[in-house]
Amino acid sequence: MHDNLKKLHIKHSKVDTLSVPTLSGFEMVNLNDILYLEADNSYTTFHLANEKPFVSAKSIGFYEEELEEDPFLRVHKSFIVNLNKIKSYIKADNGYIILTNGQPVRVSKSRKEELLVFFKMRRIQNSVRER
Repeated sequence: MHDNLKKLHIKHSKVDTLSVPTLSGFEMVNLNDILYLEADNSYTTFHLANEKPFVSAKSIGFYEEELEEDPFLRVHKSFIVNLNKIKSYIKADNGYIILTNGQPVRVSKSRKEELLVFFKMRRIQNSVRER
């Protein structure tokens, strides 16, 4: 039994999908298709690149932990964004980001610093690559 769990863990680490519990079962979602997650009381709405949004039976806090190893960042108490889907950051109105599909997402004052650190790190990484 223990060997089966070990094999399953290895397989899980190579999979780019997330198993999302819904009210009717599970949805398998490619991580790259996720634009952002939005809190909806104790549920979470998944907003995907080319599909209709759907609701998960778990809270946004659950996904904050679940996705911490992936390119996702909680930018507001109500939003987790896919960092690969950010098109721009706008300083106005306390700050918000624009996703690749044009969707604006608010950034809270308490989460703004972490997002700006991400931008700074990306800028440094890009300048190192250019050398």
